[in-house]
Amino acid sequence: MSPPVLLVHGFLASRRLMWPLRRRLEASGLRVRSPRLSPLVIGDVRTLAHQLDAAVDQLLHETHIPRVDVVGASQGGILALWWAHHIGGWSRLRRLVLLGAPVQGTWAATAGLPVLGAISRGIWQMLPGTPLVQELSVPLPPGAEVYTLSLQGDPVSPPARCQLPGAHNRVFSGGMGPLTHQWLMCSRPVARELVDALKR
Repeated sequence: MSPPVLLVHGFLASRRLMWPLRRRLEASGLRVRSPRLSPLVIGDVRTLAHQLDAAVDQLLHETHIPRVDVVGASQGGILALWWAHHIGGWSRLRRLVLLGAPVQGTWAATAGLPVLGAISRGIWQMLPGTPLVQELSVPLPPGAEVYTLSLQGDPVSPPARCQLPGAHNRVFSGGMGPLTHQWLMCSRPVARELVDALKR
């Protein structure tokens, strides 16, 4: 049996917005949890990663299993990768799947700076070349099972900014123009690949 899956939402999102994807995962027989994070996930990514760490510890304690699978959507993937690299996440992680997560940073964050820049540290951290993005470039450890799934035409998370050396990097077609990033969470081909990755 596959371990439980922690489904981590991203910037300006909530657990409720991940419900369609969660239903598809549960329909395939997977056990899914969604961690409670700071409202709208606009704060410091490192702080959010520590919140994920607490959620993982709680899940491992409740289920008496050694490892979990983590699926991080958009900035949820960024904080999940930072958790794995810098808070000992690899030792408690079986498989990590990043959905449209711009782990190399995204220039799309500049569009939100005039409105959110004064209240969101996270939006600054997502810009290419920031210290946090550089911290994500640590090589994956030997044997790490990491998948990146992205959509062609995604204006927020272009595939080239979502890929990691040593990961299973998959790019899907079928963009929806300005809504391509949001469509990633509803795409049936992406959901099928996600289920396959978690059940391998």
